[in-house]
Formats: sequence, C-alpha cells, structure tokens
Amino acid sequence: MTTNTESVRGTEANMASVTERFGGIDTPASLMGMFTAFGVLAFLGSLIAAGVGAADYQLNAFDIEGNVQELVVGGVIMAVLVTFVAFLSGGWAAGRMARYDGGMNGIGTALWALLVIAVFAALGAWAGAEYNAFQRVGLPDWFSQIRGDDVTTLGVVAAAASVVAVFAGAYIGGKFGEMYHRRADAALVDQAVTHDH
Repeated sequence: MTTNTESVRGTEANMASVTERFGGIDTPASLMGMFTAFGVLAFLGSLIAAGVGAADYQLNAFDIEGNVQELVVGGVIMAVLVTFVAFLSGGWAAGRMARYDGGMNGIGTALWALLVIAVFAALGAWAGAEYNAFQRVGLPDWFSQIRGDDVTTLGVVAAAASVVAVFAGAYIGGKFGEMYHRRADAALVDQAVTHDH
C-alpha cells in the first residue's frame, strides 16, 4: 500500500488519511457553488444588458415569450465568457467550502446546474413556457433552445459552448478554491515546526 505524502513547506505530511476522511464530493458545497454561479450570472448579465444593450448579450436563443430570436456571434461569445466567469466563481465557492477535491466539487456544481436547467426546461415543455422560470428571468435555458424545428446551427453551437464553459469554469474555479486551503495547511505546518524547535 502506497502512502500519499505531500511536501508542505519542506515537511512531509501523509495526506492519504486526511483526504480520505474529508475529501470527495461535498453535496452542500457543490449546491452552494451552483447558487453562487447562477447569482453571478444573473448579476453580470443584468449589468451587461443595461450597459451595452441586450443585442450584445445573448444567453438564450428564445426571448421571454418563447419566441425564437436571431443570434449574433458577438452576443453569443460574450454570453459564453460571462458563463465561464460565473461558473469560475461558483466552482471557487465550492472548492473553498469543500476544502479538498476542489476540482471534483466544481464539477459537482456544474452537474447540479445542468440538472436544474433540464428540470425547468422539461417543466416548460410540459406545462407551458410560463413555468420555465429560467427562461423568464434570463438564466440559461440551453435545453429549450435546441428544440424542434426552431433549432439553428448557431443555437446548437452556443448551447454546446456554454455547457463546456460551465464545466471548464467550475473545475478551474474549484481548483483555485482548494489552493486557499493548501496555503492554510502550509501555515499550520510552519507553526507546528516552529513549536517543535
């Protein structure tokens, strides 16, 4: 059996038992990461829409009434970048809360987000667009925007690119969040070494 040792400021620490006990998927952390990501996405989207006009920011292919709108490449690129930043923030929050396995908990954030988006899209398709809360408030509605005869190539590409941005941002953010605790662990080891001497 191999031991998972890690050098923290020149001191070898056996991290296997620590990560086994405290690592893995932390459901509350990944859920809070999801809520953080959606909050940042709504906030940034509102700022951009108010500042440069809704035509320059197109997160969805359908407007609030459910009518298909013509997508513009620039607006789609901006939406993908905003989505990446929002889920970078959400992944970071999950990584900070979970302490270990930040990348994994960032992915958990992305999976929860896609599940919630899919549930509201299904509710809107079954009960009517007015029940799709995400479409009504301008949050991601990627599953609805690739439906039926209204689908366009740019709509599919935009949805796929946004999903990639969600996972990439959440994973990277989770790793950044975990790095904070690495520095905290290093400080604790420094204190222990100082007292030993």
